[in-house]
Amino acid sequence: MSTKVAIELGKNYIKVAEGNFSGSIHINKFAEEQLKDNVIINDMKLEPNLFYETLGNIFLKNNFPKNNITFVLSGISNMIIRELVVPYLNEDKTFNLITFEAKQYFPTSIENYVIDYKQLKVFNEGKTKKQKILLVALPKSFVEDIVTVTKRLGLKVKKIDIEPNTISKLVALERRVRKDEDKELIMIVNIVRSYITVVILNEDEIVLSKTFPNYDLERMFSEEEGTEAYIEYFYTYTVNEIVENISKFYEFYKSREQDSKSLSKVYLMGEVCQHIDISDVLRTKINAEIILLTELQSINKKIILTKSEVCNYSTTISGLI
Repeated sequence: MSTKVAIELGKNYIKVAEGNFSGSIHINKFAEEQLKDNVIINDMKLEPNLFYETLGNIFLKNNFPKNNITFVLSGISNMIIRELVVPYLNEDKTFNLITFEAKQYFPTSIENYVIDYKQLKVFNEGKTKKQKILLVALPKSFVEDIVTVTKRLGLKVKKIDIEPNTISKLVALERRVRKDEDKELIMIVNIVRSYITVVILNEDEIVLSKTFPNYDLERMFSEEEGTEAYIEYFYTYTVNEIVENISKFYEFYKSREQDSKSLSKVYLMGEVCQHIDISDVLRTKINAEIILLTELQSINKKIILTKSEVCNYSTTISGLI
């Protein structure tokens, strides 16, 4: 069972977890660095010197292995995720086709993005065989900066993944362990200090995802303004804003997929969930069971994590799967 290292890279933080996965998740150790300056600039590129220095120090202090590394890119609001239906072709022809089709979804030149896709299902429409795929595109400069810095640090990167995909795998695993119904339409809401990511899944496959920046959350938890009185002052406004974004996103999904089944469950996760519970307000907008993931049954029973550690590192941990 080989050891893996997951690096979660966010706007102004880096989190690292070491462990492995074989049926359940085993965690050896984790570490994080919260930064005063942004390491991700405008969701387009990295601040390379800050990234190099911070990541290098984390590995040096904690003696993390430098092989078998997965990056999880978190809170990237201009990342493009689209579901497409295209003719069923081999991998090379499918990639060429979606590269051509993707042009209509890009705000700038397609040459500025790195494109990948995941096949969701194959089906017949009349006499034509088709496939439903999930298109993912990231700014090329962003990916190039990661590759350049990790090479300088001597890190062997196996994969660069995205938060919506990794947290979906974590929740799917958690649902299997809990023996939840596997044919459901569900939603994942990941709430952290500077953004909220919402993912809708049908039978554990991503059908839609969006990241919303939230500057009020960021201010609430900043060093200067993170007092109890300040947090309480902004609490009601922030909860309502979060719920409004979630409900509007779900309404958009329903308008697109009018024949879709009803939403069964909403899984709430992320660092902010230990401080702010949006469950009651969310129930007034969305008719579904609300589940707060402050405990992960998919983690090896010998590993004891606090509620704070689960909330803080759940996205990082998802990169180990």
